[in-house]
Amino acid sequence: MRKVLLIIAGVVVLVCGVGGWFGYQALDAGRKISRSSITQQQFDAQQLGAAETAVRDALPTALEDDEETIYGDDPTRQGRPAGATCAYYALKPLTESKNRPLFRFCFAGGKLTEKKQIRIDGA
Repeated sequence: MRKVLLIIAGVVVLVCGVGGWFGYQALDAGRKISRSSITQQQFDAQQLGAAETAVRDALPTALEDDEETIYGDDPTRQGRPAGATCAYYALKPLTESKNRPLFRFCFAGGKLTEKKQIRIDGA
């Protein structure tokens, strides 16, 4: 009987630990997305041709997702400019829609060369 209780206790601890870890990961991801969110007004305020440092300083830290995560198997990367580096931000307020909007700012030569709203397929 004692062995059965120890096994049950071990399973309960394991399940709670794994569940807690997944819960923490989901909460942490939500916090990161929230910190990397901007309003439509912040998006509109950035002007094409502006210095990259000025644009990045005016906005919070960009999302850390890599482009494979953002675009999946889309080879065009939703028209991403060739040779540019891009930063991505969630739209504030956050939504639960299937196709989540993101703001994309692309830079080349130290200047903002594109700003665009894109959609992530949440399938």
